[in-house]
Amino acid sequence: MATNSEARQIAIRAVTSTTGMVNEDWLALFTARSIGAGTFNERMLAYINGELSTSYTDINLALQAFAVDQDDANFSSMGTFTP
Repeated sequence: MATNSEARQIAIRAVTSTTGMVNEDWLALFTARSIGAGTFNERMLAYINGELSTSYTDINLALQAFAVDQDDANFSSMGTFTP
């Protein structure tokens, strides 16, 4: 059985057709969603804000809101999702 992190990566790979390390797969997702250049956290924040149509400035609050949007208690408990 996959861990939550592995399940998230599997979901991303299904969209991006990548096989990199976790961050590489996330970066491929950001690129596929036309998220501009920046640090990993900046791009993650932009991705979440785009998915939720919000304007969070704090990555931790954004991760929490994204998890709740995906029907999970928090990001670490979030497994499979729809990227």
